[in-house]
Amino acid sequence: MIPGSALLLAAELSAGPGTAEAIEARRTTVFLDFGGGRLEPGSGPGQASCVTSEFSYPMFLGSERAAAVALQEARRLVEPYGVRVVSERPPAPLPFTHVRIGGAPGTLGLDPKLNGLSCEVDCDDHVHPDTVFVFADKWITHAAIDEVDEEQLALQLGRIAIHESGHAWGLEHTGGSESIMARFPSAAVPSFVEGCQELDLDDPPQCPESRARYCEPGEQDAHAELLALFGDGEPDTQAPRVEILWPPDGWALAPGDRLAVELEVADDRPGFGWMLEVPELDWRHESTEPGTHAIELVVPEGRFTLHLEAIDHDRNVGEAEVVIVASVTAGSEPAPEPRLEAQCACRQRAGSPGPWGAVAWSLLLGCRRARRRG
Repeated sequence: MIPGSALLLAAELSAGPGTAEAIEARRTTVFLDFGGGRLEPGSGPGQASCVTSEFSYPMFLGSERAAAVALQEARRLVEPYGVRVVSERPPAPLPFTHVRIGGAPGTLGLDPKLNGLSCEVDCDDHVHPDTVFVFADKWITHAAIDEVDEEQLALQLGRIAIHESGHAWGLEHTGGSESIMARFPSAAVPSFVEGCQELDLDDPPQCPESRARYCEPGEQDAHAELLALFGDGEPDTQAPRVEILWPPDGWALAPGDRLAVELEVADDRPGFGWMLEVPELDWRHESTEPGTHAIELVVPEGRFTLHLEAIDHDRNVGEAEVVIVASVTAGSEPAPEPRLEAQCACRQRAGSPGPWGAVAWSLLLGCRRARRRG
C-alpha cells in the first residue's frame, strides 16, 4: 500500500502533465523473499529507497506450506502477463522486483495498521529494481496454525505481495473489491481488473500520463497497463542472441595493450540481462541494455577467457566465448605494468580481486556504448 489514508504512508513521486509516450513491453521477475537478511538504503539489489540505515530484515516466521500457498497465489495474479514469480533469488544480472516478506510495520517505524509498503509509485516501472514489503508477522506469526486458517492467511500474503508490486510498477489504488489494486480487496478471487475503474485516492494521481493512455482522468485500467509494461504471459522459449564481434578467438596481444571488446546482445522479448566476464581475473561487467557495446580492457600477461552471457526471465541463456593470449614477445622489453585506473561510465559489480590483485581492477578502462532498438 502507499500513503494517502490513515492506513498508509506517503509515497512521493511527481508526474507532470503532457502527452503519454508509448512504452515497449519488457518482461520482469518478482522475487518473494522469505529469508530475511541485510537491507540498506539505495535503489539497487538488496536496497530500498525508503530505508534510512542498514539493518537485517526479519525472516518469514510461517511454515513452508504457507510460503508455498503465497507463492502460488502471487503467480495466479500475474499469470496473464510477462511476469515470473520465484522464491529463489534471480541470477545476476537479471532485473527483478524484490518483495521482502516478514517483520511488522514497526520494523520500518511505520503505522501498525499497514499490511505492506511500496516505497513509491514508480510510473511505468521506470526505475528497476524495486523493493517492496509485506509485513507477514501481522498475518502468520508461527507455524502452529490450523491448515485451513493458514491457507487463507497465506493467500492474503500473496495478494499483498502483488498489490505492493503493482505500486512499484506504477499502479495506484482503485475502487471495487474485485481489484487487487483496491485498498482492501474483498472479492473471493481478486485480479488486475480489465477496463477502466475509478481511482480511490486521497491526493491527486501520481501517474496521470500512464492512466491517460487507456482511461479518462481519474480512472485506471490495471490490466491494460500491465500488458503494455510486460506483454502477455506466453512462455518464452527463445534464448537471447549474443555475439562477441571482436576480438576473434585466439587473439594475441601484449600485456598492457588496450583491447576494444565489441559485442552485441538482443532478444525477441526485452527485459533480459547480460554480463561480460573474465573468470581468470574475477571481473565482470553487467548491464540490462540491449544493442551493440564496446568495452576497452587491459589485461596482464596470461591466457584469458572473454565470456558473454545473457539470460531472460524464462531462464533461457545465450552464451558466447573467445580466448585471448597476452604474452611478451621473446627478446623484447617487458610491457609496463598496467596503471590503476578506471574510466568506465558503466556500472561494475564489486568482487574479490582474485589472484591478480590490484591488476584485475585496472581491467576496465573505458566503455563506449552504441544503443539500437531491439
